[in-house]
Amino acid sequence: MLEKICRGPVDPMFELKYKADNDTDPRKIDLGVGVYRNEAGSYQELEVAKEKLHQLNLGHDYMPTTGDDEFLRLSAEILFGKQSPIIAQSRVCSVQTISGTGANSLAASLMGREFPSAKVFVGLPTWGNHIPIFQHVGMEVLTYPYLDSSGLRPDMAALLNTVQTAPANSIFVLQGCCHNPTGVDLSIEQWKLLIGELKHHSHLIIVDIAYQGLGDGLDEDAAGLRILAESGLELLVCQSFSKNFALYGERCGALHAVSRSSRSAADVKDKLRSLIRHTYSSSPSYGSRLVKIVLSNDDRRELWVQELKSMRSRLKRNRHSLSNHLTASGISEERLGIIAEKGLFSCLPLTAEQCRMLTDRHHIHLPANGRINVAGLSAENVERAAQAIAAEVDNTLSQPSAPRVR
Repeated sequence: MLEKICRGPVDPMFELKYKADNDTDPRKIDLGVGVYRNEAGSYQELEVAKEKLHQLNLGHDYMPTTGDDEFLRLSAEILFGKQSPIIAQSRVCSVQTISGTGANSLAASLMGREFPSAKVFVGLPTWGNHIPIFQHVGMEVLTYPYLDSSGLRPDMAALLNTVQTAPANSIFVLQGCCHNPTGVDLSIEQWKLLIGELKHHSHLIIVDIAYQGLGDGLDEDAAGLRILAESGLELLVCQSFSKNFALYGERCGALHAVSRSSRSAADVKDKLRSLIRHTYSSSPSYGSRLVKIVLSNDDRRELWVQELKSMRSRLKRNRHSLSNHLTASGISEERLGIIAEKGLFSCLPLTAEQCRMLTDRHHIHLPANGRINVAGLSAENVERAAQAIAAEVDNTLSQPSAPRVR
C-alpha cells in the first residue's frame, strides 16, 4: 500500500532555506525565510527571553489540552488590550496552538467541520500556507486581488466588492498587520469601511496576526483588529510569538475566538479542546512558559517592549537605506513604496527569472515572488543588494509610465 503513495508538493520556502544555508560564498545575502536577523545576518535571541531564565525551573510536564491559562490570558491582552470589553464580558475564548501555522490549521479544521459548505475568501498575494490549509480540510477557497494596479495600496474596491457579492456567512481570511508578503497594511479608515460591509453581510473573519510589534508598535499594530473585535462580528484570531519573541523553533502561538456571548465562547473552546485532543493532544510548553514569565512581570515586559522597538527601528532604517540605494541605481521610491511598508517583508517587482538570477549570479537568496526579508539587509550589504537588484530589474521599471507589479 505504501508504495502507491506519491510525493507531496515541493515546499519552495524550505528549499530556499536549504540553498541559502548551504551557500558558502562570502557575498551571500539571505533575504528569504521570515526570521529576524541582526546586522551580522544571524538569528537574534531576545535578551529578555534568556536573561536568567535558564535558572528557572520551567519543567517538562504535559500542558493541559487547551494550554496554559495564564499564558492565554496574557496573550489575549496583548492582542485585544487589557481593558477590552470582549475580555471583560468573557466573549473571547483562547487555546494554545503550535505557533501561527497551528492556529490557522486549527481554525480551518473547526470551519471545515462546522461549516463545510462555506466559501473561504483570501486576498492575493498572501502567505503561502493560507490557501493549502483550507483546501486540506476540503473547503473551497476563492481569491481576489489584495493590491490595486499600482501595487502600492490595498485594492479596497475589489475587497469591498468581494465582501458584497460573496454568499452570506462566508469566511474571510485577513492579515492583522505587517502583511506577508507585501508589507502593505490596511489603514484604520479602511478597516472601519471593511468592517461595515462585513457586518452587513454576516461574514465570519479569520485574522492572522504573526508580526504584532514589528510594524508600528504592539497597540498600533493591533488597532484594526481591536476595532474589528469590538464591532460585534464573530472572528477567529491566529496569533504567533515566533517573530516578536524570536521563538521560531519553540512553536508558540494561540487561537482566539470572539463570540457574541460568553456561552458561545465556552462552547467554541470546548469544541477546540476536542479537536486538539484528537490531533496533537497538547501544544509545546517551553516557549509559552517563557512568554508567560516575560509578560507577567512589568520589568521584563518593558524590556521586551524596548527590544521590539529596537527591532522596528532597524527594520525601518533598512527600508530607508534600501530605498535610497535603489533610487541611486535608477529605481525610484515612488515605484516601490518600500518606506511606507510595515514589518519584515517587501515584495519587489521582480519576475521569477530575475529572482533566480539574483541567487545564481549575486548569491542573494529570495523566493520567486520577489518577497524580501528586510531584516536580512545590513549596513554592510545593502548597497550591493540594491545594485544587484537594479541590475536584474527590467529596464521598463525606470520608465515613468511603467506599472508597479508585485
